[in-house]
Amino acid sequence: MKILFLAFEFPPLGGAGVQRSMKFAKYLPDFGVKPVVVTTDLSGFRQAMPGHPIDESLLSQLAPDLEVERIPFIRTRRLERGGFSEWRRIYFSVVEDLAEQWWPHLDAALPGLLKKYQFAAIYVSLPPFCMAPLGCRMAQKYHLPLVLDFRDAWSQWRVSPYGSWFHYHLTRRLEGQCLHTADGLVCTSQQTRSDFLRVHPDIPSDKFHVITNGYDQPIDDWTLDFHPNGRRFVIGYVGGFYYTPAARESMMRPWWRKPPNRMIQYAPRKEDWLYRSPYFFFRAVARLLEKQPACRERLRIRFAGRKPDWMDAQVAEFNLAEVVEFVGQLDHPSVIKFQRECDALLVTSSKVIGAQDYSIAGKTFEYFTMKKPVLGFVAEGAQKELLKSCGLALFCDPDDPETAAEQLGDLLAGRLQLKPNVRFLKQLHRRELSARLAEVIKSVVKQALL
Repeated sequence: MKILFLAFEFPPLGGAGVQRSMKFAKYLPDFGVKPVVVTTDLSGFRQAMPGHPIDESLLSQLAPDLEVERIPFIRTRRLERGGFSEWRRIYFSVVEDLAEQWWPHLDAALPGLLKKYQFAAIYVSLPPFCMAPLGCRMAQKYHLPLVLDFRDAWSQWRVSPYGSWFHYHLTRRLEGQCLHTADGLVCTSQQTRSDFLRVHPDIPSDKFHVITNGYDQPIDDWTLDFHPNGRRFVIGYVGGFYYTPAARESMMRPWWRKPPNRMIQYAPRKEDWLYRSPYFFFRAVARLLEKQPACRERLRIRFAGRKPDWMDAQVAEFNLAEVVEFVGQLDHPSVIKFQRECDALLVTSSKVIGAQDYSIAGKTFEYFTMKKPVLGFVAEGAQKELLKSCGLALFCDPDDPETAAEQLGDLLAGRLQLKPNVRFLKQLHRRELSARLAEVIKSVVKQALL
């Protein structure tokens, strides 16, 4: 069974977003589903997503027999940045313009691709969320069953508010139309599934399937690799944070305290992304160093990835300049090496005020394969529930710096008892997850034939 596997974010584009599609493409053929990846090329990535990392080392991880059709993306309108032009582009948009810009080239290529491969279904990886209506257009035009895979939530996922309630309403309506059109819906956490059903109660619940992200390394022995001693103790973090002070201010400030042009901004719920940053971790570390000054010589906190411009201010606020190190952007093999050289690995989560966080950082699953303690400064929600199940995590309440400092002291001293949940961890291998996706795809194809 061949499927049109639409993944706009795909190698050589780098970053965490490509891992899910790349690994599904690797393992689906083992279960009778052969993906033909439809994406763009290096020039297209650079035009569509300027500044996004390129990691050509990922190309070597693709299966040699994987068929990839690279459809050109040519931006015909200049991406306006700065001042009124950028505000106008963002304010009057509901989704990104990537699909609109890509569609003429994709539409021209589709008849030939359909004739060549005889696709049985269409699978679309999201985000970019604009690929959802594009996938619906393709499925309806060519009468093919459609599976939409939400790596992130859509209408409810906000780092900063919508321009207005009307923007939210249009996004939610478009989201609902796509959910109705699709034959199968996949998301990465139970909380995201619950959110979709809450916002769109008319969508049948059996349309939704939860398939988390996962890891790809073969692990035979899950014995914890944790041997702290008198030498330097390294806590590592990989990737970005999705946090900016300006976006948080827009989200958290009451409407009556905003400038007039922002008073009508709207958020369906408040998400505090400061909790995704290392702020609360730094606060606990600073408290630990006050209590145990000798730890300052021993402890190192290392970040792999692009350093955001707000990071230095956080480091300075807690007097951690001698403790925190930045190694910069790394390709994937170097990321693996970086993680193996750490003694513990940090993960954070945003905080949804009055509700559950829905997001699980993709890095978490690769952290598991290092068999090291995962240090979770996480709020209530999907990320915390996953860490509870794995048996590899030390939980620190970001709102309780005193207790968190004591826990960090125990971690550095080796006073830590963790027991990996091997049965649960084995279920998170990308091959096992691909088997579940294959069943979803086969099911919607079977239903379409009835």
